[in-house]
Amino acid sequence: MHEPVLQRLEEILRDEPAGPAAEAHLTQCSGCRAEVAAMKMQKQLFTAFRGPDVELSAGFYGRVINRIETQAKPSIWSLFGESVFAKRLAYASITFVALLGTYVISSSRTDRSLLPNSPEAMMASEDDKQERMITNTDPDRDRAATLVTLASYQE
Repeated sequence: MHEPVLQRLEEILRDEPAGPAAEAHLTQCSGCRAEVAAMKMQKQLFTAFRGPDVELSAGFYGRVINRIETQAKPSIWSLFGESVFAKRLAYASITFVALLGTYVISSSRTDRSLLPNSPEAMMASEDDKQERMITNTDPDRDRAATLVTLASYQE
């Protein structure tokens, strides 16, 4: 279909005056004239098939929806999605995952407060050549052993 007819197609199908350009084009172009005639025939068929307007009673659509919902088979997902238990289970699962993630992240970090060359780290290491002198039984002896270890520390 050509442009002059396309621009005024609604007026032509309503049998209103379409304008001189569209009218002139329809008299000259047999293809556009045939398409418009087929569209007018479809319009007449649709209006013929259209029955009388029926007035529906109040609440008709509500009753239809209610019947559809009662006849529908509930799925397992609808049982979980609509209950209070399912919502609580989802919240508990999200909280558990967040806590577990926090634990995994915090436990994977190393304690950076003890540097490998600090006296505390050297005292805590197991690979000392000297036998450990701290016994936790005699506080004076432990204090002396700690002072000796700190005094003999060299970088």
